[in-house]
Amino acid sequence: MPLDYANRSKWYRSIVAKIFVVCFVCIHVPLVALLINFGTVSHADAVSIGLVVLAATLIGTIACLVTMWWLTRPLRNLAIAIGRYRAGGAFVEERLNKHGNDEIAAVTRAVCGMVGEISALAERGDGQPGLDPLTGLLNGSAAYGVQLGPLARQPGGVAEIIVVVFELDATGASLSDLDQETIDHALVAVGDLVRAHFSPRPVAARMSNTTFVLLFTGDERAVVHACCEAIARGVAALEIDSLASGSLNLTFGLAIRRGNEAMADLLHQADMALFRAKDIRRTGLEMLLR
Repeated sequence: MPLDYANRSKWYRSIVAKIFVVCFVCIHVPLVALLINFGTVSHADAVSIGLVVLAATLIGTIACLVTMWWLTRPLRNLAIAIGRYRAGGAFVEERLNKHGNDEIAAVTRAVCGMVGEISALAERGDGQPGLDPLTGLLNGSAAYGVQLGPLARQPGGVAEIIVVVFELDATGASLSDLDQETIDHALVAVGDLVRAHFSPRPVAARMSNTTFVLLFTGDERAVVHACCEAIARGVAALEIDSLASGSLNLTFGLAIRRGNEAMADLLHQADMALFRAKDIRRTGLEMLLR
């Protein structure tokens, strides 16, 4: 079956291509060693030639085994994670490679997505918030269900609640122009950045295709601004597939709870602020500096 352009352009990322290159090189190590021996030694006897070929074969074999072990390590980590999950343990994604471009990474992302969907269904059945299978953050329905009353009542007075909605986009273009695999890689990376900079706060969610929400309770506005700026810088520095550093950017919209607004009201206000920020081509974080 003929390959399309996308498949032809990505063949070199395949694990099959990597295994072929490793095997080809390691198999020819004895031949290369023999040619070098003939070219450097004027009178080579049978014993020296045999030792050279034997040593080169051992080196090639060991190099092949070590490289194969390294190439298939993500698959073993995935098998271990699945085994622990089926035994009743947690599905730990920290050691799994979801960012690669080969078949193992694609299978890993698919398995993580399916496990996330299964976990979300189980949590919904238990009355617990669901998770977005791609990013590992809460999903939109879980974010809408957050009760702000208990969060506002903290020791020492009433905590200020700030809802931040941000949208991922491509600089000078639209994410819709990119292929779905690149978009998925970008969303996974954004989820990782949110967990890195937003933790240990509990409420971070993916609301829709490229829109995320963060809930700050009791944080100073400078802290909120610093957290958002750190995520924005991390996104701008991402290099994903064909996207170079600086190709992605974030636009923010913020809503500060003034009274007894529900989460849905604050999300609507933050959405409107996000649209205004995009219209005037600003980041949307300016109001935190007032």
